[in-house]
Amino acid sequence: MVDDVSFPKCGTASVGVARQYCGALGKRANCQVAVSVHAATDTSSCPLEWELFLPEEWTDDDRRRRRAGVPEEVGHVSKTRLALGLLEGLAAQGLAVPGIVADAGYGRSVAFRLALEERGWSYVMAVDPKEIARPATAEPHQPEYGGLGPPTLPRYREAPRPLTGFVDAGTSFEEITWRQGSKSMMTSRFAVLEVRPSGKEACRTAQEQAGGRSRWDGVLPLRTLLVEQPADEAGPTGYWMTNLPATTPVAHLVRWAKMRWRIEHDYRELKHRPGPGPLRGPHLARLAPPRHPRHRRPGLPHPPAARPKSPDAGLTSTKSWAHSRTY
Repeated sequence: MVDDVSFPKCGTASVGVARQYCGALGKRANCQVAVSVHAATDTSSCPLEWELFLPEEWTDDDRRRRRAGVPEEVGHVSKTRLALGLLEGLAAQGLAVPGIVADAGYGRSVAFRLALEERGWSYVMAVDPKEIARPATAEPHQPEYGGLGPPTLPRYREAPRPLTGFVDAGTSFEEITWRQGSKSMMTSRFAVLEVRPSGKEACRTAQEQAGGRSRWDGVLPLRTLLVEQPADEAGPTGYWMTNLPATTPVAHLVRWAKMRWRIEHDYRELKHRPGPGPLRGPHLARLAPPRHPRHRRPGLPHPPAARPKSPDAGLTSTKSWAHSRTY
């Protein structure tokens, strides 16, 4: 499961701090953001790996980078690329990746979804309803060659439309219950459709996989779309794209799509839970990379240095981003 975790900050010296969306506050604010990967089940989750996100404004500010100790080779990398690197690192350690779940912040990136497919990983990700696609029944046709210039490539007669255009009065919804809520069972209506994502990135990748633009037959791959529309709503409230087959039981797709609550619940518990031990402090202090990574000893989640004055005081270095873990 891929997600973001944010650390609200007051100053401007900590690595990666910038005015950006802060999930901890639910608005744009001065904060640090880290991309995190978790293992999750229906009853618990555990952070496996994470890495700080460096905003673009840090790229050319040499003075700020030197003061914060940012290595010269470290630059701005998108959150989706950070997530992909973390997943590849975990897979290289022998950890199986049964399936990947993420919100629309990652799911709206067609390039990210395609990168997961290239590595043979399954995913269920929330997507932007404005993403364009064509119906599963759409087929490209080959225009007749006029005799001048290169042959015309296959094309679809039907224009792509946003995902919202695939749901109408004839769409069949099924009521699914996926877990026990705080007051009652969580139940809603879901529909499973097949679509052909038709954005520029999807078309470009289809051409590359065919061996080039001239060899492409014009066929865009099928993907499964999960749509949620509660009985008391006039329209859909959620869309998820997956590379799992449409024959996958709806209950399984819903379980994966709704799994993100587990991370949000656990982060909330870690931030506010009273009591002794590493789970007590706000802002997940144990996830902070050490101020002096050269002093780390293998197997320890943080260096044997004195406890920082504030729970998130350790978030000042990027030198061990790729190696910071929670055990």
